[in-house]
Amino acid sequence: MTFWENVKWFMFLVAPIILIFFATDIIAFVVKVIRGSVTETANKDHKKDDDDDIYYY
Repeated sequence: MTFWENVKWFMFLVAPIILIFFATDIIAFVVKVIRGSVTETANKDHKKDDDDDIYYY
């Protein structure tokens, strides 16, 4: 009976807290990746336009 009591405490109280911490880290990572891809794409487009201008002259 003690074993199942410990399993209940872990499954319903400890595990969700651990998952919340992991979820916040994952959300922060996803936001960082999205911001990096958006700024990197904007910089590449700007550089491409500059390269095209130089190429055509």
